[in-house]
Amino acid sequence: MTEKDQLNEIQSLIEQTKQQITQNNQQLEQTNQQLDLLVKDVEILKQETIRTNDRVEIYQKASQQVVNLAFCLIAATAAAIVIPTVLGR
Repeated sequence: MTEKDQLNEIQSLIEQTKQQITQNNQQLEQTNQQLDLLVKDVEILKQETIRTNDRVEIYQKASQQVVNLAFCLIAATAAAIVIPTVLGR
């Protein structure tokens, strides 16, 4: 193999390496874009989770208040019936 052939082969290898580097850089850029999209999606899910948790908390508090109101009404009704009966009025 002559020196010129060796240089051509080296030059060819350098070109192949450059192409591979370019392809790798493109893939890395695509991966970074996908990662950015995933980060945004996670942020959106995080915000939705916070809102859902707030809604569940409000629902639980409202349900507890309805239950308390129901018990108060039952107690008031029972008192309205029992007190006159006991006192004989």
